[in-house]
Amino acid sequence: MPKFIILICLIFTLLFPVEPLKVLVYSPAFGGSHTNYMARLADTLTESGHNVTFFMPIIDESRRNQLGVKLTKDVIKLEQDQIMRDRKISIDKITGKFWTLDVTSKNGRLLYETFYEQVILLCGNLFRNTKVIEELRSRKFDVAIFEPLMTCALALFRHLEIENVVMASSCPNYDMAMAAMGEPADTSYVPAVFADVSGDRMDFSNRLENHDMYHLMLQVYTEMFDDEAKVYRSFLGEDFPDWRDLIPDASLHFTNSIPHLDFPRPSIQKSIDIGGISVDVEKIRSEVLSDEWDQILDEREKNVFLSFGSMAKSFEMPDDFKKNLVDVFRLKPNVTFIWKYESDDVDFARGVQNVKFVKWAPQTALLNDHRLNAFLGHGGLGSTYESAFLGKPSIMVPIFFDQSRNSNMMSRLGTTITLHKRDLGNFKKLREAFSDILYNSKYVENAQKVANMLRDQPLKPKDLVVKYIEFVGKYGPFHHMTPYSVKMPWIPRYNYDIYFYKFSLFLSPCLLVFVGFSVVKRFLRLRLLKKIE
Repeated sequence: MPKFIILICLIFTLLFPVEPLKVLVYSPAFGGSHTNYMARLADTLTESGHNVTFFMPIIDESRRNQLGVKLTKDVIKLEQDQIMRDRKISIDKITGKFWTLDVTSKNGRLLYETFYEQVILLCGNLFRNTKVIEELRSRKFDVAIFEPLMTCALALFRHLEIENVVMASSCPNYDMAMAAMGEPADTSYVPAVFADVSGDRMDFSNRLENHDMYHLMLQVYTEMFDDEAKVYRSFLGEDFPDWRDLIPDASLHFTNSIPHLDFPRPSIQKSIDIGGISVDVEKIRSEVLSDEWDQILDEREKNVFLSFGSMAKSFEMPDDFKKNLVDVFRLKPNVTFIWKYESDDVDFARGVQNVKFVKWAPQTALLNDHRLNAFLGHGGLGSTYESAFLGKPSIMVPIFFDQSRNSNMMSRLGTTITLHKRDLGNFKKLREAFSDILYNSKYVENAQKVANMLRDQPLKPKDLVVKYIEFVGKYGPFHHMTPYSVKMPWIPRYNYDIYFYKFSLFLSPCLLVFVGFSVVKRFLRLRLLKKIE
């Protein structure tokens, strides 16, 4: 771009600065990846000069300190009231079972039993705290942002008279949110967010499971959202709108999807892909490993980092899975395996010198280090994007939620080997996977190609977030962008009346021919009978 044009743009910016917006970011504390994503949105807007309030209701007490925000200083926490504290509900109490339990359309409700109860309790706690609500009302926000895993936030925003609402999904797609917005679902080739299927090229059994899991999640979310509505209507009145009206009213939907990585899918104009916004490559490159970590990485020729995230704990893994992993490690003495492990009980690895157990690790700094050769993870979107941006080949072992979708998304690009969690009990498969990821150069080449592509994306997620929020703040709300399909009865919505009409046009001539043939046949038959008589 010519220098004089840049100079004009700078002068214009100085003479006509964007009026700072008052932005409310609603981010309940229940999962680290969700909090980090919403915190990144908040910090991005704060960095751009807007006045951001980070509102953090505590769903899971064990995660109350996972704040996430670095630049945003205006933080309001909504503590659990006595009703919530007495229940003592935590997702950590159920995660262990998912190491061996396959989540399918038949038992998918198990994923939501605990979360469902937490969401309903939180909604009641929110509207009982009138003092916090009035404090938020006094800020007179221009824009409010929330994640559509729950809808009580929408009721709060409407109650606070915030017209400009933006949804922000920390996953590539939330099936229920998209369906409620009028976005089409093509389950024949787009994996549902929680479906354990092979990817976009599905055989009949995979398409059946994908279809059933998609519709199960719609059913579960419908029930949960309806129960939330009962709670907030008990405070705000029975005539208060429910989620069927509030979700379509959102002006935008930020999705944590990177178009160049994700499965292609149809979308509406309200959906804006900002995938990878939680990965700050410049900041990661500035991170310096301590002398202790330098020493660990220099011990052997190659290094592998293993982490299964914050929900699926490694120490809860079945013993035979751990034993197989250690047996594979033993066969590769020139490789150091750094394993994020939450317990001191590591007797199962006694005598194996090339495995280092750590309770915490500087994950992004490790992934950025050239001495780290591969990463083994669970397919959580945060670590999936980190390894993609930093060019690291990976083995992914999905446990639950969206992890299967994320893993298969990367496998089709040739950067990742996706294993089923039961494969952790298969020594041969594990040995082959580690040998392949460490010594087959195609994974490194593909990972570097993907990393370069992501860094050269023409549209940066941070820029998209700032520009779109400012646009909504200035010109929103965008009710006219809501597809009319959300108000249509299902027969005209899916053109069943047209199909019936077309079929009747086809059927009418056939029916006339049949009737004519029958009449002629009967006439000839009567004539024949008369001749016989």
